[in-house]
Amino acid sequence: MTKNELIGALHNVLNNFVFGIVSSRFVAPETWEKLATERAVFQAPQGELLHVELEPLSRNMANPFDRKILVEEFEKSLKRAMMSEGHELILWYCEETKQYQNYKTEPWFQFARIIRNIVSHKQGGVLRQWPEDLKKKGISQVSWRNRIIDEKMVGKDIEFTHHEALQLFKDQLDFVVDKLA
Repeated sequence: MTKNELIGALHNVLNNFVFGIVSSRFVAPETWEKLATERAVFQAPQGELLHVELEPLSRNMANPFDRKILVEEFEKSLKRAMMSEGHELILWYCEETKQYQNYKTEPWFQFARIIRNIVSHKQGGVLRQWPEDLKKKGISQVSWRNRIIDEKMVGKDIEFTHHEALQLFKDQLDFVVDKLA
């Protein structure tokens, strides 16, 4: 992978997040009601068709309470994907180009790593455990901008907004553009 390919891949991750966030707000509840009798059709490379009834989704999206939950869960999945894929792409590139140390020494690297774990693992949003490698080094807190995560937060919900996720991703992208060869 070249640096330009990495930057392109990161822009794809960012675009997927933004597209998903924006798209979830485009379709009016009335439109979802009209889709109740429709089916989504997916075609496999061999030509086989898979049909998925839209009625359950339509019913949830037409109900304000259910729609709120569904959109929140969808947006959590977008945040998980952006944090995880962004970090993993940069990590892969840095390992392949022998620049891992450059990434690891960024002041926000450990914060990004822990946030990726928080939003991606098990019941996303909970700091389940403090990384063993940080314990061994005596590191009990990590920070990024005005945020701090520390070992005392294990077992607690960690709020991480869409705005913060976008800002952290932007910081990671800026790192790639400005500091990697």
